[in-house]
Amino acid sequence: MILLSLGSWQVKRLAWKNDLIEKIEKSIEMAPIMLLPNMINSSAQYLSIIAEGKFLETELHVLHSLKPYGPGFKLVKPFKLLSNEVIMIDLGFIQEKNKNVERMFTSERIVGNILYPNETDSFTPDPNLDRNIWFSRNVTDMSNYMKTRPIMVVLSDHIGEGVIPTPLKPNLTNNHLQYAITWFSMALVWVFMSVYLIIRVVKKYRETGGKHAL
Repeated sequence: MILLSLGSWQVKRLAWKNDLIEKIEKSIEMAPIMLLPNMINSSAQYLSIIAEGKFLETELHVLHSLKPYGPGFKLVKPFKLLSNEVIMIDLGFIQEKNKNVERMFTSERIVGNILYPNETDSFTPDPNLDRNIWFSRNVTDMSNYMKTRPIMVVLSDHIGEGVIPTPLKPNLTNNHLQYAITWFSMALVWVFMSVYLIIRVVKKYRETGGKHAL
């Protein structure tokens, strides 16, 4: 019963995870709306937005690896909106060899998705500010450092030469089907073993006239 219960629980988790992924996909793919910073908080995760303004000079480099390019950095820059509020933009991936290349972005209208990354834990090193190397997209620390609003937008489109776009995608592990199959398989094996044992006991009982069962 315990194995069957675990299998059933994983089936329910599978349905929940599939529903969550579907909701994220719909949010990412929906028609973008104009960004209003005062209306943005963690509940706006994945919201598709449009913003108008200009990029500022500062940029932060977040250690990252991208197939097939290998090691490099996520490029994060401040973006000053027409309202004069400043937010953060994840422009995409730059290869390690391009870390110190001077870049200029003239785009005044961007399209992307709101993201509050969950990448930082107690094992994440502090950023190396001298070398401009960060080890996670920590929205709070980055916004404090660049004096921006704690809002990050991941660009959907290509922004400039040398920057590889990394548009937002659902990045949720969904192994619940495999887990359910594992638990149900173990339950089935347990049933077969139990049936085999019962048959063996009954057979032994009959052969010995009830004197020995095992």
